[in-house]
Amino acid sequence: MKKLATAVLLVILGLFVGTTSASAQFIYAGGGGSFPMSDYGDYANTGFLFVAGGGIPLGDAGLNVVAEVFYGQNSHSDVDGDKTNPYGVMGGLEYDIATGSSLEPYIFGQAGLMVHKYSSDTFEGDSQSAFGYGGGAGVGFPLGGVNGWVEGRLMNAAFDEAGTSYNTMFAAIMAGISVSLGG
Repeated sequence: MKKLATAVLLVILGLFVGTTSASAQFIYAGGGGSFPMSDYGDYANTGFLFVAGGGIPLGDAGLNVVAEVFYGQNSHSDVDGDKTNPYGVMGGLEYDIATGSSLEPYIFGQAGLMVHKYSSDTFEGDSQSAFGYGGGAGVGFPLGGVNGWVEGRLMNAAFDEAGTSYNTMFAAIMAGISVSLGG
């Protein structure tokens, strides 16, 4: 499944070169706090999440195809030295809402691969992969020669270990920058 997700990400990134002008494409990076919810919130503390990705506009109506990688970490509340790292690749759609001002709100939805990697100082950890999905909303704004953004997002994946199902669900409040390529 990891090989498939890598192949899908490479195909999406390959589209950057062949389908649109360089000035229409963009890359972004950011980070912020992640807040465990559902089953994950029963044992994980507030942590961090980093994202990096890129996008290709689909026409002039504000719709973009995006691909991103993410990496997070949440320590556990019950055992010192235990932590979970959710990470993976996602692809999706983003819609920029035209307002006629310098503030540009957007919404997005995404799906892909999420890995739940558990590690411990006292015994060997474990790692599982599953279908993940998420979405959120934010606002972009001019920031010197680049664009800044702030957003809220929710991400989730359902895992199964030895017949026991659990969710790795978290909300995140993030900030970052995006750069238009070629212009």
